[in-house]
Amino acid sequence: MNRSLTRNIISAARRTPDSTEPFTHLVEVEHLFPATAFADAPARWTPGEGFTEVAGGAWLRVNADGTRTAVVTGVGPKELPAADDGTWTGEEVWTVTSADPGVFTWLGDKPHRITRALGREDAEIVREPYEGHPAEAGETYWYSFGLKHGFTPVQRADGRYSLTLACAPNASWWNGPWRLVSASGRILKAHGGRAVVRTVTGAHLSATPATVDRMRLLSLI
Repeated sequence: MNRSLTRNIISAARRTPDSTEPFTHLVEVEHLFPATAFADAPARWTPGEGFTEVAGGAWLRVNADGTRTAVVTGVGPKELPAADDGTWTGEEVWTVTSADPGVFTWLGDKPHRITRALGREDAEIVREPYEGHPAEAGETYWYSFGLKHGFTPVQRADGRYSLTLACAPNASWWNGPWRLVSASGRILKAHGGRAVVRTVTGAHLSATPATVDRMRLLSLI
């Protein structure tokens, strides 16, 4: 066990104020992996310039004409016709352009609801097979990685990877700081890099999706 990491996490947890709201004060550990980590991962695919990834496998771009374009990879078969109007049996890549912002409101949560755009006169849809698509190799790699290791790192703008875990000391010490110590220690031992410990406060934290994801991820590692 990394004694410095343990000491910093426990020290940060002890400094968090008491609160009747358990998730208003968090201890976070940001893991920064070495540049050589995950060197065998396939090159990351993106739809192109101007797109912002709003969820795993879902990107959004605001176009010059006021429309928006979403690209969603790995859209699973639904009770809908396939792109060739036959039976839809394989995953697809959908590119949807529309002037209605409401078409894209769910992208950050349930991106595969992109299929609701089918049949709308105000939506332009391009459908491609997911099998063999450039996005498939990377997404398959990270899906398998997540199953094996219990987490998937985030690739930063500089190309390196990071992972942030969080706990709420006021919620539970044994299921909070000590679980964070254990998970962070295992990640450092297995993948190297360094860890930065910090405290985050604010009543809004309990409602943010990022915080919920970090807490959920900690429980899985």
